[in-house]
Amino acid sequence: MAKPIRYRETTDVSPPPWGDPRDALAIRYDPSRRITLRFQLQFAEPADLEALRYARRAMIRAERTRGLEWDEPSLEDPPFTATEIRWFVLASQAAWCREKVSELVARANRAREQMRALEP
Repeated sequence: MAKPIRYRETTDVSPPPWGDPRDALAIRYDPSRRITLRFQLQFAEPADLEALRYARRAMIRAERTRGLEWDEPSLEDPPFTATEIRWFVLASQAAWCREKVSELVARANRAREQMRALEP
């Protein structure tokens, strides 16, 4: 069975339209630079959004309980809409953010399966 909640990263990684393309490459790898990661969300049905909210709240509680590591981004930070997550972070945190979004969607899919099992 296909997963009811899916995501796809839609971050724009194209170089800026100004200047020499080699300069854009140098800027791209600057770890102190901030970037906006974008993830498009896809749901099979409206109840899937509630499963995603549930999973996010659970992960935020876990972050608060254990504390965040040095420079670890929090899942509290990115704004969520019904169709997208936008996360404005340091370039050095991008891999961490991608991992958290992946874990979030996996948890939301497990939560949705449990919710389906409880439905009459």
